[in-house]
Amino acid sequence: MKKLIITITAIAFTTIATQAQVNTDTNETTTVQKVVEKGTEVKTKVIKKTETENETLVVEGTEQEDQDSKVISNKKNNVEVVADDISTDVENMDKMQQNMKRQQMALEASVKAEKEKAEREKQMLLDKKMQMQKEMDERRAMLEHRPKGMTKLKKDD
Repeated sequence: MKKLIITITAIAFTTIATQAQVNTDTNETTTVQKVVEKGTEVKTKVIKKTETENETLVVEGTEQEDQDSKVISNKKNNVEVVADDISTDVENMDKMQQNMKRQQMALEASVKAEKEKAEREKQMLLDKKMQMQKEMDERRAMLEHRPKGMTKLKKDD
């Protein structure tokens, strides 16, 4: 029995001594970025970027002092979309519709005013033309009027 316990103990110490010594160091950097676009639709996107660097210091499993060690570096970049949301901004949409209605009403009023102005100008031109026609008829009548005893003018054919 004594020999069995000594053998098990020796095997345990041997396996522990032959295993390599490992020291792990982990650095993790997380960046959260939020992107918002506004308009009638509010688009919100939250992005989480994680950079993980694992450094492992591996030493051979012997009992010697000043052993050679290896540093194994492992880098991982992970980009994750946490939230991706699209919502409508009702207040902004109402304001935009009010502005569009106001612009439409202003445009209609402007068109109506231009039509009225064109109609007034057309009427003024007609009145002026009528007045000029009347003056021309009066002058013609005055020029064609001959005193008594004078013969009428004959038109050339």
